[in-house]
Amino acid sequence: MSGRPLKDITRQDSHLSRLTAAAQELMALDRAFKKLIPSALAEACRAVRIRDDELVLHADNGIVAARLRMTAPGLLPQLAERGYPASKVKVKVTLQQAQPKRAKWLAISENALDGMEQAADCIGNPEVKRALARLIAHHRRS
Repeated sequence: MSGRPLKDITRQDSHLSRLTAAAQELMALDRAFKKLIPSALAEACRAVRIRDDELVLHADNGIVAARLRMTAPGLLPQLAERGYPASKVKVKVTLQQAQPKRAKWLAISENALDGMEQAADCIGNPEVKRALARLIAHHRRS
């Protein structure tokens, strides 16, 4: 595999260069739109494109879509000032599949547990000493 930067690779192929430029323009549109809305709302939507004078937005759920339908038309003049003119808004709900949560897993070696036991003997605070003893016991059972 080549160690060349992506910019060098995209410059060599005109089709890839056009795709890269289009992707950067779409990302700039999304950033410009998200600067105009509250951050909590910005995390749950994306400005996808402007086609036929219509700004297309994707929302993660129906509540976000409803909020965008109410607020986005009022943001069109500000977006036009930033170089993205559109006269209407279309909002689509694109449900995001939740990523399965990974189980938290921590393995402490026997040597580390032995060292923790020795360190616990030097601790004067009884609450910390009990908490450390519970942690050691828990990991010895696992």
